Amino acid sequence: MTPAETKERVLAFTRRPMAPVVAIEDGDGRGARLLEPGSGKELRLRWEELSQVEERSSPLRPAPYLLLVFNDGRQFALADVGFAFAPATSNTGPLPDLPAVFCFRDFRHLSQGVEALLAEEGREKEALGGILLCIALLDGARAAGLDVSREEPRLDQLLRALEQRGLKV
Repeated sequence: MTPAETKERVLAFTRRPMAPVVAIEDGDGRGARLLEPGSGKELRLRWEELSQVEERSSPLRPAPYLLLVFNDGRQFALADVGFAFAPATSNTGPLPDLPAVFCFRDFRHLSQGVEALLAEEGREKEALGGILLCIALLDGARAAGLDVSREEPRLDQLLRALEQRGLKV
């Protein structure tokens, strides 16, 4: 796939009405900044960094998504939820019921759920499970090339709260 073809596909997808990710093309036309307005997340890319750009659909989502595969093996999708990416379990080990794909909205929901569990007595083990999902989510986003520096303090806060409570299994 040529850089011109990848550029054409990405720009066409992000210019659709109600697109959850917008592309702001670089002045030199050789790349773009992909911006997820809902979260403020962004990723800069050069068209020649992409080896594959393919529109796909899933029975689990109402709208199609655009899969971006980079020459270095990274990949993520532009979906109706914004940036979508696979979790990474290198720091957590295998996790039961781990979703195949996450987005940053999932981090907000998971972290709020962990906080609610920590407010209840005897729910520490469930809170730990939620924290491990958060770690896999952020590691996956980082591996895809997305910045997670805004989410890391929240994860640290949840870990400290769990440590203070202790884990009663």
